[in-house]
Amino acid sequence: MNTRFLATLCAVAEAGSLAAAARRLGLAHATVAEQVAALERELGAPLLTRRGRSLVLTEAGQAILEPAAEILARVEALRARVQLGELRGQLRVGSISTALISLMPPALKRMAERHPRMEIRVLPGTSALLYRMLEAGELDCALIVEPHFSLPKSLDWHPVRREPMTLIAPAAMPGATAAELLSAAPLIRMDRAAWSGRLVNRALGDLDLPLRELFELDAQEAIVILVAQGLGVSLLPDWGIKPPAGQPIRRIPVGDGAYDRVVGLVLARGAREKLARSLASALEEAGRDILAGGLPAATAQAPMGA
Repeated sequence: MNTRFLATLCAVAEAGSLAAAARRLGLAHATVAEQVAALERELGAPLLTRRGRSLVLTEAGQAILEPAAEILARVEALRARVQLGELRGQLRVGSISTALISLMPPALKRMAERHPRMEIRVLPGTSALLYRMLEAGELDCALIVEPHFSLPKSLDWHPVRREPMTLIAPAAMPGATAAELLSAAPLIRMDRAAWSGRLVNRALGDLDLPLRELFELDAQEAIVILVAQGLGVSLLPDWGIKPPAGQPIRRIPVGDGAYDRVVGLVLARGAREKLARSLASALEEAGRDILAGGLPAATAQAPMGA
């Protein structure tokens, strides 16, 4: 039995059509149809049937889907074991936007130099979205904010960098302390529902100051621009904040480490685990380089509980 045909069947079952599966696999529509037909001939039973506009598994197809996935996982694991001396294959990586423009580039440079036969696909997103994609098997690992809940045993956490909670304000704005600036200027607030926003909420709650909120958004790079333009102040984890040229800002650390954001790599245990761990090492090295430039790196610690 050709394991590639099993992979094609799994792709069709997930995508719901031959055309969508063909696009996902990079194959011609006719090739996908022929591979499924060959599998049906070999097994002696139809595996797909049409329901409306979608293709769904027959009873026979449903019966072999889980065993097929297990076979494919074992084949991938065998392939990875044979290739221990040289990392190769595709790694699907998610990254929050602030890490994508700070930690990820130097880490990817290291990966390209050390493992030129690896293919790394990076997808941007929020921590919550990327975590859901990781759980669904759509990613192999994700560079996200430390989860505020316990991880399942199928996932592993590698802290990379600790980012201090920092008040940012226009350079010319009067005020000597974070409390003075927050009390006097409009607040451009990080989205309360975002994972980073939870840390900001806790810091603002503990400060217990009268606030005049101007904007709330889940886009830290945009918040920095708005602050640099003089529209207000904000409380953000310092991921290597760089204001637009010619628009300097002030930075005032808040909380003495109590509200720091830890960014790290969550990886799925399994066939691509070795590839993901190699990326984790490259990210840790990038974090140390950034530390030498003034930003603190994360310490090895378990994710926080709920």
